[in-house]
Amino acid sequence: MKLPKTVKDALKIVGSGGAVVYLTTSSAAGKPNTVGERFVAVYGDEYILIAEMFAQKTRVNLNENPRAVITLAHPLKGRSWAFAGPTAIIQEGHAPDEEFEGARISGILAEWGDWAQKEPPSEVPPDIRPPVLVQRGVIIMKVESIYDFAPERAGLPVNF
Repeated sequence: MKLPKTVKDALKIVGSGGAVVYLTTSSAAGKPNTVGERFVAVYGDEYILIAEMFAQKTRVNLNENPRAVITLAHPLKGRSWAFAGPTAIIQEGHAPDEEFEGARISGILAEWGDWAQKEPPSEVPPDIRPPVLVQRGVIIMKVESIYDFAPERAGLPVNF
């Protein structure tokens, strides 16, 4: 599903002193796990990327159940969205021509593989900033459905 421009613009604020996105995964047994993330980007027109710093439960859950939900509450416009779709963690070592849901992994890693270079760690408040920012991979979701929490859309069915 192609991400609308309003969503792409809202996701640009994340990691720049703006919102936090929440990634929710579930084990095969249905046990959920949610993590808040600040390092996020849009890739192409239909993928959301999140830096994978140390998401052990997320990794286990995605190995068991590759479906996830990302939620975003936009800090300036009072808008909120939920995105659902197949999700995986990619990292260095994949074959150059390997793909995830139509996206070439080598291209993603070349463009977005090191968030420490793209997002200055100085954004993170000093009291919670780790001494060294270590990224282990990239979490990628191919967005298949979007739920818009806008008041004018309240009551519409969720298509997740």
